[in-house]
Amino acid sequence: MKKNKFKVGDLVTLSAAGAKMSQNWRYRGGFGIVTDAGNHYADSYPIACFWQTTREGWSHKGAAYFKTYELKFVKPDKKCPRQSD
Repeated sequence: MKKNKFKVGDLVTLSAAGAKMSQNWRYRGGFGIVTDAGNHYADSYPIACFWQTTREGWSHKGAAYFKTYELKFVKPDKKCPRQSD
């Protein structure tokens, strides 16, 4: 089994490839927190996330499942005054 680059607690968003996929329409413009990076759907969708969007709030129907290439890490905002050097 391939090692997963995401771990529990990581803040993620859709990658360009993930945003193009029609089944991910609900998650565009939001972010997620990885809750499990294990063996879901026999490794077809190994990453489970709770997802936040501006339209629907937190995903309330349980976790959303993704493949690794559908997600990327959220980059911190360098202009935020709370970011320390």
